[in-house]
Amino acid sequence: MRNTRKPLSAVLLLAAAMLAGCAAKEKSPRPAPGSAAARSPQVLLDEGYRALESQHYDDAITRADQVLAAQPHGENAAKALYLKGRGFEAKNAAGVSAEESQANLQAAREAYINALRENPPQPLDAYIRASLGNVAYFQDDYQTAVTQFAAAYENLDRDDLKAWALYRTGLSQQRQGQFEQADKTFAAVQQRHASSVPAQRAREHQGARGYVVQLATFAQPASADKAAASLKQQGVAASRVDGPAGRAYLRVGPVASYKQAQYTRGRFLKQYPDAVIIP
Repeated sequence: MRNTRKPLSAVLLLAAAMLAGCAAKEKSPRPAPGSAAARSPQVLLDEGYRALESQHYDDAITRADQVLAAQPHGENAAKALYLKGRGFEAKNAAGVSAEESQANLQAAREAYINALRENPPQPLDAYIRASLGNVAYFQDDYQTAVTQFAAAYENLDRDDLKAWALYRTGLSQQRQGQFEQADKTFAAVQQRHASSVPAQRAREHQGARGYVVQLATFAQPASADKAAASLKQQGVAASRVDGPAGRAYLRVGPVASYKQAQYTRGRFLKQYPDAVIIP
């Protein structure tokens, strides 16, 4: 299973930076952290989005807080809260612990929810909802993800954003066991966004009616057979599945629910740290 947080987040970051005015031809230099120079909310937002693009996430969050201190409500507040959420969400790309990752996701979620309370205009509203859906997905809150992606889709002003949002909707439906609805959504991704990366991934996900846990990939089928035999002796329904280039996959399942698949993955994660759930 691919981690698709990064592609969608990267696209949202680029679009949001343009929306916030960071695409201006002339950019003022980013002052040193702690500078006492008085700057307008728009300048602070520009600095914040440039900090975000440069992976200075704490700087981006600081700029957002400075805007909110000056203008706690209104459109600039919504932009600042969105920037703050993007900062917390992006911090997860740096290999943080599971506990810190969940804390960052929750902080991002709260920032996005507060941003929506400021009644932002389109397409900012859609960007915020797409980001909220993205965070909800990685918090295993798939119903919220579906709701927010659906609310965002028509108002997103870029085809690549729409493709990722629709694809993630299908994944969220699949995680809830709504396999037929997910297949319809994946078909829509391929029809509406045929040449996109999400369309290719949607094809790979169609047709699932259950879940398996792929514990490991082996270069030699005999090694996979040996590992499967060992698991079977423990009462685990393990099997070898042949892949391309002579590789062999060690899989457990199928299981009926995604929660059960999560439990199975967690059970073997120490022994097989690269275990993933399919689909």
